[in-house]
Amino acid sequence: MENPTVYMLPKMIENNKFNELLSDSIENKGWEVKQFTKRDLIKLKKNDVLHFHWPSFYYRGSSLLATVIKSILYVLMICFARLRGAKLFWTVHNIWPHNSGKTRFDYWMRKILVQNCSKLIVMGKPLISEICSTFGIDSSRIEVIPHGHYKGVYQGKGVNIRSRFGIPEDSYVYAFFGQVSPYKGVDDLLEAFKDLDSEQAHLLIAGKKVKDYDLGDEFLKSGHIHTHFHFIEDDEYSDYFDAVDSIILPYKQIATSGSAILALTFCKPVVAPRIGLLEEYLPEDCAVLYEPSDPDGLLKAMNMIRLKQSEFQEGSGFVKALERLDWPVIAQRTLTLYSS
Repeated sequence: MENPTVYMLPKMIENNKFNELLSDSIENKGWEVKQFTKRDLIKLKKNDVLHFHWPSFYYRGSSLLATVIKSILYVLMICFARLRGAKLFWTVHNIWPHNSGKTRFDYWMRKILVQNCSKLIVMGKPLISEICSTFGIDSSRIEVIPHGHYKGVYQGKGVNIRSRFGIPEDSYVYAFFGQVSPYKGVDDLLEAFKDLDSEQAHLLIAGKKVKDYDLGDEFLKSGHIHTHFHFIEDDEYSDYFDAVDSIILPYKQIATSGSAILALTFCKPVVAPRIGLLEEYLPEDCAVLYEPSDPDGLLKAMNMIRLKQSEFQEGSGFVKALERLDWPVIAQRTLTLYSS
């Protein structure tokens, strides 16, 4: 019997390889995965799959009128898909959109999707209770499937990033890679780095900065702090990770962290708060976790990760951590869910 068709919403997204890797891994199992378009609605068959990732892409527009039109089409799309016998799934990367936060409008748009989904997918257990309480559903409707690794995805160009930023080769380099925004705590990272007692330590921050996020010129003028407030290109990731000793993720809130998975993929130890999925994905032999309630927690963890440098270089912890994030395993678990 022919497998159902999987319509991924979306199948690919700029600056995020997750959807592409998930789609490829499912296709490697013999299933067809398509980017969903409105024209595909009439093609839907019983048991075909609509797999949502960021639903606000489909109900929010660039203006009020566009949002009203998209919202109506979004609701009609969900209703029509159900009438055709399709199955709906939502991978909850974040409960609320980062740009708007929690609003009543987003609540109802997401509530409609939740009510019509066969299952919701989360990448770790910490998000389950919040989803259940927010949308009034039972935990039996939520499946945990981890975020896959990025092994072999990013190839470097052989650029010496330390040389580009004037960082001495014998320095210890802390790094933050990813979108530079308030909820990711980059201001806290700068404060902690200022208090580090080490002339050999350098900090590299690379990623697009959110508009109007003021990090303080007095920090950024330091000869030991280096910034690149632009997206890291795909063919530069490997070079950037090769140039640093540890990754610092001082998040104030987080649902999913591609940056943490990238750090594991490149075998770089991580400093992170003991919150959400970070604790679940980052074992002790790959990271130093700190209590977010401790005002000196980040500083102490940054000092500790440097002291443990030789332990992390052994690398066996990263090998074990990545085994559970293997894409063929994730694809099979996803297909089992589609077929249930």
